[in-house]
Amino acid sequence: MAGNETSPEIKAKIMLDEANLAFCETAERKDEPGNRNKEGSAWEQGKMDGEFDEEDYERILELQLEAANICDTHPDLEDKTSELFQNVTADNAEEIIKQITDEPDIRDLARIAVTIFLLRFPTVQSFVNKGHPLVLATDEYMLENADAQNWHDYKNIARDMGWDPAD
Repeated sequence: MAGNETSPEIKAKIMLDEANLAFCETAERKDEPGNRNKEGSAWEQGKMDGEFDEEDYERILELQLEAANICDTHPDLEDKTSELFQNVTADNAEEIIKQITDEPDIRDLARIAVTIFLLRFPTVQSFVNKGHPLVLATDEYMLENADAQNWHDYKNIARDMGWDPAD
């Protein structure tokens, strides 16, 4: 694959992994189902200081709230996203991406996560400099070298799906 392109398999895995991780993040919130609010985010602004501007931080909190509400309303999607993730192959990735886009709640969880990622890391340099855990990850579809391919994967998904917050 040329340059920083992203295979359909990697796209599907990232979208499903991120959709599934929304359930973990929702479980860490300070608020409760039925009483969600932006302030219930598990993120502490001080820990994120310097990672994004205030406007982006507010948007991130709103997106996290949207994800929490989806997770509360559709707890079955945690198992569904995990199962789909486990079944992604190079041969069926396009079909699984279609399943993701046809399921509004899974698509929205993926959209929210990709958007938050790009708000938090708007450039390759910000991704590398901020020491994101993916910089150290060893998963085959995560960053394994200095070209920051993982950042490009998120950017490519956002571009292809129309989710890029820079647009």
